Amino acid sequence: MPNTASNDVEPVVTSDRPTLLGLIRTLGRDQFSSRGLGRAADLFVAEFTRDAEGVRPFLTVVLRTQGKRPEALKDALLCLAGQSNEDFEVIVAAHDATVEDFLQVNEIIAAQPASFKSRISTLEVRGGRRSKPLNVAVEQARGRYVSFFDDDDLLFGHWVESFAEMAEREPGKLVRAVVASQRASIEMWPQDQTGFRHMNWPDAEYPAHFDQFAHLQMNFSPFMGWAFPREIFDVLGLRFDEELYVCEDWDLILRASLLCGVVQAPEMTAIYRRWEGAESSYTTHDDTQWQASQARVIAKLNEQAVIMPAGTVGLVRQLLADRVELGRLRAELHALLTSRSWRYAYPIREAMRVAHFARRAVYGVARRVKRLSR
Repeated sequence: MPNTASNDVEPVVTSDRPTLLGLIRTLGRDQFSSRGLGRAADLFVAEFTRDAEGVRPFLTVVLRTQGKRPEALKDALLCLAGQSNEDFEVIVAAHDATVEDFLQVNEIIAAQPASFKSRISTLEVRGGRRSKPLNVAVEQARGRYVSFFDDDDLLFGHWVESFAEMAEREPGKLVRAVVASQRASIEMWPQDQTGFRHMNWPDAEYPAHFDQFAHLQMNFSPFMGWAFPREIFDVLGLRFDEELYVCEDWDLILRASLLCGVVQAPEMTAIYRRWEGAESSYTTHDDTQWQASQARVIAKLNEQAVIMPAGTVGLVRQLLADRVELGRLRAELHALLTSRSWRYAYPIREAMRVAHFARRAVYGVARRVKRLSR
């Protein structure tokens, strides 16, 4: 059976004996310590812990579920079981699942091949919004990178492999891969089994390359297309905003990418399902909650200094130049529309408009007469 844990379980303290690691933790958290010392302590602890634990998996996959779509969950686990790179663990975070649904989730996990099942653990999380199970899972994650994956989406077999290749090439950066979308709807399968069908071929609608400025406007990157370095949680202290109704993925992507940068994996690695006629974040949350969440994400960024990627200065200068040019054109248009010559030419413009209308009417009558004479 898979390992189980609960967010209500208190962490176990293994020893009260003084150690170098414990001393550094204490110094970093002391109320009289500077912020710089605290960050240095966090960095040291992260590196020391990594070495002390020996071999960590490359990736922790946090699989969020409510247990309502068992067949989709089976597909999700099948995608993970078939990965070409097996250097990962899986945390299945069941959020507000009923007793029956949680039992079914565990039965599905128990049916997995032994070699894969040994790398799966479960968390039962109660209360809170969409971000809570993600934060609880982050505390349990052991991987050097962390990815998040909802139970109703699909992964290709090279998903982990693509992340690992790019993370080795540019360590410390967020890794982004290309994701397609596909429409799906619920239907009944034989024996009264609740299933689904896909409504179209996968659509590569999302940009192949990450654009930091475009993402300030809206999210162009589904969540399962990202791998986040563990340091953004352990060292930078980032967490998902539990006040958000939605957009928790966009919020973390923006905050983390502005701090760490992004490396782009060239391959398409996943499919984001858009459900029709079924419950999803788009149906569960109304426009007011979506707008409030989006406004909160941007407001938080706007209240703090941000680090922008290379090329930002040139882009900002071009945007300012375009704004100046647009202002000049508007001024010229305003001057034209308020000029005497424009007012004096009004009768001529009206006569031309009437003539144009009359010409079209005559042509129309001529065409009708020609059709009737045949």
